[in-house]
Amino acid sequence: MVARSGPQSEPATELAGRDWERSLLVERARGASLGAGQAVLLRGPAGIGKTKLLSVALDELSPVARTVLTVKCPESGSAAYETVRGLFEPLRLTEDGAESSPLLSGSARLALPALLPDRTDETGPTDTYSVMHGLHWLTAGLSADGLVVLAIDDVQWCDEASLRWLGFLLRRAEDLPLLVLMTQRTGHERFRPEVLDEISDPLSCLVVDLPPLTTEAVGDMLHRAFDRELDAAFSAKCAEITGGNPFLVQRVVSRLRGDELSPGAEQTALLDELGWDVVARSLLDRLPRDAYAVATAIAVLGGETIETIAALAGTQPGPAGAAVEVLRANDLLLGDGLDYAHDLIRSAVLDTTSADERVALRERAARLLNDSGRPAEEVAVQLMLLPGDPAPWMVGVLLTAAESAEHRGAPAAAAHYLSQALKHDPDDVALLAALARVLGQSEPTRALEYLDHALGLVHDPRTRAPLVVQYALTSLEVQNSLRAFELVDEVIDAIDAEGGAENTPADRALRTLVEFAYLISGLDEKSTVRRVGRRFRDYVPPQGDTAEERQLLGMLSSLGTFQGRPATEVAAQAEKVLRIGDVAPGGWAVLGASLSLYLADQIDPALDALTALIEHAQRTGEAWTHTLGRSTRAEVYHWAGNVSEALSDAQLSFDVVLQESWAPNVVMPQTALASALIRRGEPARALEVLDLITRPRLDRFTLEYHWYVMARARGRAALGDLEGALTYFYRCADSLAEGDISNPVLAPWWFDAADVLAELGRPHEGLDLIERVEESVHRWGTTRALGMLRTARGVLTAGDAGIDLLTDAVHTLADSPGRWEQARAEYLLGRRLYRRGDGEGARERLRRSIDLAVLCGDQLQLNQSLPALSEAGGRLRRSTASPADTLSGSERRVAEQAIAGATNREIAESLFLTQRTVEFHLTSVYRKLGIRGRQDLARVLRKT
Repeated sequence: MVARSGPQSEPATELAGRDWERSLLVERARGASLGAGQAVLLRGPAGIGKTKLLSVALDELSPVARTVLTVKCPESGSAAYETVRGLFEPLRLTEDGAESSPLLSGSARLALPALLPDRTDETGPTDTYSVMHGLHWLTAGLSADGLVVLAIDDVQWCDEASLRWLGFLLRRAEDLPLLVLMTQRTGHERFRPEVLDEISDPLSCLVVDLPPLTTEAVGDMLHRAFDRELDAAFSAKCAEITGGNPFLVQRVVSRLRGDELSPGAEQTALLDELGWDVVARSLLDRLPRDAYAVATAIAVLGGETIETIAALAGTQPGPAGAAVEVLRANDLLLGDGLDYAHDLIRSAVLDTTSADERVALRERAARLLNDSGRPAEEVAVQLMLLPGDPAPWMVGVLLTAAESAEHRGAPAAAAHYLSQALKHDPDDVALLAALARVLGQSEPTRALEYLDHALGLVHDPRTRAPLVVQYALTSLEVQNSLRAFELVDEVIDAIDAEGGAENTPADRALRTLVEFAYLISGLDEKSTVRRVGRRFRDYVPPQGDTAEERQLLGMLSSLGTFQGRPATEVAAQAEKVLRIGDVAPGGWAVLGASLSLYLADQIDPALDALTALIEHAQRTGEAWTHTLGRSTRAEVYHWAGNVSEALSDAQLSFDVVLQESWAPNVVMPQTALASALIRRGEPARALEVLDLITRPRLDRFTLEYHWYVMARARGRAALGDLEGALTYFYRCADSLAEGDISNPVLAPWWFDAADVLAELGRPHEGLDLIERVEESVHRWGTTRALGMLRTARGVLTAGDAGIDLLTDAVHTLADSPGRWEQARAEYLLGRRLYRRGDGEGARERLRRSIDLAVLCGDQLQLNQSLPALSEAGGRLRRSTASPADTLSGSERRVAEQAIAGATNREIAESLFLTQRTVEFHLTSVYRKLGIRGRQDLARVLRKT
């Protein structure tokens, strides 16, 4: 289908001097039609012919394109996602009933907040990534039928939300039959230029600067217009005074025709006189006063109805219609509509008015739209063009517009409206908080500045409390938790000093939120963990009846985990969090509770909770929550001894991190992947993944740093660098002690260090380490932790006493979920038995180690247990190799979804990958497994 709502075509014969550009666009379309999505940005000054070239090119592309959608961005500005709506309006996706369109199936449904601005069934602000994700899959769905061409004229005036989506789309267009064509006026102050620059960054976007027409091309235009050869001097003069600008050449033609003058050498003086006035000014000077008022009204509210234009011009529709006909007769208007044929004409009309007159016109236009019941965002577009401080009625409109934009996943637009409203009263605390909230998604540092300002204006602790909570949550994005922690600490002390009254449900809910903020900020960095522990030493936890209480319980269970309190105690607390099954924004309650549960060896509840969080993030398109949930689940699978599942989740999280360019400041996906790769027998690759982490001050954080150091240490040990590994293990121990983190299994450096010290022949040093952690291990009290302690003692203890400890360890670990720890203990016991001369006992233990390592997918352990069994004179009862072992984590997860019947698109949607990436993974799976396609997947993988 061809849906043309923007650039309209003109006969191709009227396009002079652009043959190369036309052929380039056609060539790009052919490449895009083969599934290599790309974009072209046509740039040049006003009137250079960008729109005409675009229009003619679209006509030529129509035979090869399945869908052509076009839109023109208005100079007067537009509401959030208005360009998006203009593109998809011809598909009837912006009207009532669009929800049932088959085009909005699957993840494409997430685009609805952008397509339906009046949709009010959302319960809160929509995640921006979610909307972008939905629009991407809407476009991808269209491209399934063939080449899709999106044409955006005057992209420099595109609303920011739509502009950011175009950049989002282009970064994922490499596997789509998609061509994005854009025009951009140069020499114009751009709105949010850094956003526009993002579009021209991708390798798939070709930037073409249109040069002025040559003298020969201008002569060709004149020849076609007057159907005869013209004097060369006249053509040269016309090229000179128009600067080779096609639009101005066309206005010269119109002026000569209007004055019934014949072009020739005798008219060159007239050209000198015309200069740039050939645009419109000479015609405007001749208009009657009423017609002139209508002309200025159209310049302000182009595209509106004749009734609205008449009202703005201060006249009636009848006289306004007559004035419109005068403008149309002089070729100033575009077709049958009420908008100018070119932005140069609109600019010329506005230039004839004074600055004060323009301000009055725009304010009157805003009032007119507001009084007629137009959506607040439409009115706000006009208000944003006004200088100075907004009037009180304008503030109300801007606030409503901001709320609408935020609910539709356009926080940047909401921030612009709120910034304008704030000019009315820069000390309005509610406005400052609202502005900080919408900025928190994209510009958290700026958000904190506004919150700091608000906090400086408020002194009552209960009024400060919600601001402080907001400050704490925003601070997590920019590693500013120390400052947030101090603020929360102060406000709790202030509330307590006033008596700490909690008489109403609102008081109790507020106190719960403040305590949650205290915990989440205080547990982020090591330096504040001890203070958090002191404040909550004798705290009586809530019952978990509300979402706020469950959030608090989740963080309290994390605190108990850090402190190494009995595992049964913190697990019981964590189970309360998950009893209801709700998923709070950001998933903090679930993540905090799952940490406690899995370290307490309550594996299944932790996996169930994280799976629910991941599925929720898939449904809502929240890529970051999805990535964080998968990274955490990878750690749980690793702890449960399931390396294949850990690798799958970690690899997919890492793929999204790379795709979204999040890698430098993100830690968990890389550490989870590195840990799985080490178990997979790829320590060198694991260390390369860890090298991608460049977060500042990483060593100050409680969780990420210790998991990072443990992965580093295990990687070095797997490569045979035992001294280097030991350095990292000791670094982990010192850091945990510095942060008053005494949980023995959060980062079990001592367990690995004991093995390393035994290999280095330094058992006494190792036994000293065990003494340091023994009390905390018994306090935590899980069967796994006790088995690990006995394993560490056994490997460091010589003779029969060591064998007895290792025998006790394998029996203890057999009753726990610690499969890879048991495999390790069986291996160590087998080696010791062999050295004592008990070959049969050694072979039995080593075979058990191998069986467990195969079950876990622990190639690192297999690489040690297999040679040890051979040395002990044993043979394998069965092969340990499986074709499935060659699959990467992402390949395995994609294959599993394919077996379940998901299409490539459905797999890509749910994993936040591109369709081409899914196809690449499946092709690799088929090759590695030696099969032809999906029909063989289930048979082969289920065998393995």
